[in-house]
Amino acid sequence: MVHDRDFYETSYHFDEDVETVDQARMDRALDRLEPMAGRTFLDLGSGVGWAGRMALQRGAELSVGLDFAIRALRLGQQVAPEVARLQGDGCRLPFRDSSVDRVLSFGSLEHFPDVAEGLREIARVLTPSGRAVVVVPNFYVRTEQPRELRLSRGAWRRLFDGAGLRVASTRADFGPPVLRDHRPARVVFRAGAKVLGLVPGMQYQFIFELVPQSPSRG
Repeated sequence: MVHDRDFYETSYHFDEDVETVDQARMDRALDRLEPMAGRTFLDLGSGVGWAGRMALQRGAELSVGLDFAIRALRLGQQVAPEVARLQGDGCRLPFRDSSVDRVLSFGSLEHFPDVAEGLREIARVLTPSGRAVVVVPNFYVRTEQPRELRLSRGAWRRLFDGAGLRVASTRADFGPPVLRDHRPARVVFRAGAKVLGLVPGMQYQFIFELVPQSPSRG
């Protein structure tokens, strides 16, 4: 929708993302995609592209960042000019079937206009022995973004299963630092989420490691 694109081209905090990355959180997600050496890597909803750079540092043969926001891709040139970049739709990936070894979607999939279709596209492009990691929010998480799917852990798993993806493992992501910015309402929310995240199943976000259903191992 037009208003979604306007938000990401004008209002989203890509400028801040160029300056810094929460490397510990990103590493926790990327660890689930090892081994990375010699693999093709797709950062789906890449933003400015820190993950693509980190994948290359881990030995990826090719690292591609795809985002529909042109502003994010342009700013990303400052972060990692060595990452290949594509402007595109996550619900219609411009890749052949079974052509990508590793896919990461960190905080992007839930904002797709059709999340189920985005997942089916991930399943389509993954090689039979490939793997994806998606980091998605719990049902109570809200951001300023115009479109956001928030589900419980069980509901996310059912959505993956319907898209042809099997959950190989689940980890917790406890969210951004409490003082990421100094807006009082967000500080209070993040602090509360840290406490709530101590309860099983109530973590801020989930790190799902996904493989094609009935995958070939190797």
